[in-house]
Amino acid sequence: MNRRELRFPLRVRLLSLPDNMVMAAKSSWRGRERVLAVFAGVFLASLVISTVLAYGVGLSQAFLQYSLQEEIFDAKVDFAEDPDGDADGRTNDSSLWESMCDEFTAMEEFSDCGLVYGRQGVRVDGFFDEDFLRPQPLNVIAVEGPTGDWSNVSWDYPEALESGPPINGDRTIRFYGEGIWDGELGERHSTRGQDSRIIYGSWPASAADAAANRSIVLPSEVASSAGVAVNDTISSLTFTYVTGYLGYQNIADGFEDCQGEEDFNAQSGYMYCRVNLTVHNLTVAAVYQEGGAGNPTLLFNPVMVSDAVLSDFQRTILMDNDHGYLGLSVDRNQLPTTSTADATEWLDALKEDVEAGNYTSAGILVEYNDLISGTITFLNIFLGIIQVFDYILMIPIVILSFSVLIYGLVLSLEQRKREVSIHRVIGGTEGTLSSMILLELAVISLFAWFAGYTLAVLSVPLVLDAVGFMSFRSGGIEINPSLSLGSTLFIIALTVGIALLFGRARTREFLRIEI
Repeated sequence: MNRRELRFPLRVRLLSLPDNMVMAAKSSWRGRERVLAVFAGVFLASLVISTVLAYGVGLSQAFLQYSLQEEIFDAKVDFAEDPDGDADGRTNDSSLWESMCDEFTAMEEFSDCGLVYGRQGVRVDGFFDEDFLRPQPLNVIAVEGPTGDWSNVSWDYPEALESGPPINGDRTIRFYGEGIWDGELGERHSTRGQDSRIIYGSWPASAADAAANRSIVLPSEVASSAGVAVNDTISSLTFTYVTGYLGYQNIADGFEDCQGEEDFNAQSGYMYCRVNLTVHNLTVAAVYQEGGAGNPTLLFNPVMVSDAVLSDFQRTILMDNDHGYLGLSVDRNQLPTTSTADATEWLDALKEDVEAGNYTSAGILVEYNDLISGTITFLNIFLGIIQVFDYILMIPIVILSFSVLIYGLVLSLEQRKREVSIHRVIGGTEGTLSSMILLELAVISLFAWFAGYTLAVLSVPLVLDAVGFMSFRSGGIEINPSLSLGSTLFIIALTVGIALLFGRARTREFLRIEI
């Protein structure tokens, strides 16, 4: 009877596989000394590879959540068209523009919305579009008041140029409409994660409160330099808005009719016509702790004032010159946190829904600027650099793991000489012995992979959430670095698969010598 006649049908072999696996597991446990090195090699390789992959997923989740804590607005909605004479789908009626918030907050994806007078409309394809540098914010240039020393305050803000694109290097100011002072956006202005942004005073409780008190909220650096405190008054605040610009190639021609001051930005190559506006009788409501550089679309650490201090004429001027936009907050509970890729996909779908919306009741066309996706773009660049070093560190450890695996295989086979001799006496063939050894190797490799994989997935969240060196205090963020099915299968193929390939080659070589 030849070897082919001794082979069992495939159905029989599949049905007997569970019993064979159990027997192989028991055999491995009884002879655990001889398979310990094999287990160690596969376990270490699985642990390292799973940790690096899970760490990459978890790190992106952690950075995204930390970045979202820093950001207040999740989206900036502008008019779709530039403010020229023939532009359709625009309005200079601030009340009509602000009423658009009702349509956005009716969508379950958004939690809050409000009118902001600040940076001009951004109508570009991304950060790397050269026109991204052109739209300008409102800038403070002078403040006067009966208290403090405002002459000691510098309104230059070089940190904005050092920490982002060369958009504007002066202190910005925003005028907030009714929807910003309370609700979700009001909460985000007053707190950052588990901490308070406000260090003196308190954020106005409502838009009515901010309007009645003509509230202004100052960055800590400005308040400290001026020496002012909460409830101090400001007699006048002068800021600039932009009425026009010239590209580098047209600067020599100059403006036809600039009613203000011409200002050239050497970093961006644009020249602007800046005109002054002044508001009066403000009261310091709060001082907030300045944060780090956030998303460059809106710039960061501005002076914040209630738009109630603006006259109707001033509002119309700012609307005519594209300085009015809608600031939105996304319901972050709906934002996928499994990975930045899932979050980006969800945000892209939301952008398409908003820009495809029918706003014919107001005759307005909008441009939706997703600030979270922009933050994710920077995170992916930064995290990509970190992960390159992670992979470089992973390679020698994985090679060492497989070296331990190969050594364990050789040692295990050497310890099987007596067992092989007994099987040879009772009629065992090379094929049956090879199948038995490989099945045992498969079982121990699967156990080792599972142990390494589980330990990696459980430990990564603890490491990423830890705050402080060797103290491991919780940072208060929720991280779930689950690996995709493809990543899991890749780890199995790399660890268990290579173990079986090495095992098959070594086993055949060993049995040919012994039988």
